[in-house]
Amino acid sequence: MSRPKRILIYLGIVVTVGGFYLWFFGEQTVSAIVVRYGSRKIPGLSKAPAPLPDLTVSPVPHKRLSYFGYEFELPWDDVDEQKDKMYAQKDKTFNTVHVTFFRSGNAFWFSTFPSKNFINELMKDARLNPQKFVQRFGQEAFESDYNFNRLLLQATPSQVTPFVSRNRATQLQYLVMIKAMSIPNAGSGIFDIETDGFQGFQFENPAMRPSRITVYLYSDTGGVDLIFLQKIDGTAPAISQAEINRVIQSLHKVPATTLASTEAAK
Repeated sequence: MSRPKRILIYLGIVVTVGGFYLWFFGEQTVSAIVVRYGSRKIPGLSKAPAPLPDLTVSPVPHKRLSYFGYEFELPWDDVDEQKDKMYAQKDKTFNTVHVTFFRSGNAFWFSTFPSKNFINELMKDARLNPQKFVQRFGQEAFESDYNFNRLLLQATPSQVTPFVSRNRATQLQYLVMIKAMSIPNAGSGIFDIETDGFQGFQFENPAMRPSRITVYLYSDTGGVDLIFLQKIDGTAPAISQAEINRVIQSLHKVPATTLASTEAAK
């Protein structure tokens, strides 16, 4: 066989195999490239929820507080009440925020949000109706913010490969993109949280001494956003996981009758 014929045969094989690959795996390959390239500078994207490494609860004397229909305990007694701030987030009048400052230099953010707030905001921004949302992410994800965020946080760039189905590649690409835009800093990990009344996630491991640890807690009647802010210059005591667990495990919704009588007493 002449050399030109062999070259033509080889080229034909390459074109055939390449066409076969592009037909069956082309879209998935593009999704994988886009996701891997876009996620290089966001280390938290590679993290998925893991069990909380420390379940101990701080036994030290604590301060009981009540904000926006919820009650909880703080394991610190150096609250600087003169610096306390309360305000509503811009364009989100339902989401009132209370920031507690401590004489140590650390601070604590407490805010609430309605049930399915994340899903409703996402549908609004992406112009999705409930039917399209369910088609893209599934019925279970549509039922609660917790279900959707669990699906979201479990998605990582490494899962987007050329060899998953086209629908799965597209879904994962959307999830990783939303995850990149919505999660707090999580370079040291994402952790599952569960209490008697809430399920949620913690972003960052306090053992690594990050400047902020964020906790999202969800229930059927609404959710709570907790942020533990700490100075990392060595001038303030480190916030421990046991102290965070004290706040999380003591958090509960105040019954409406109790809340009304408390307000009347004021």
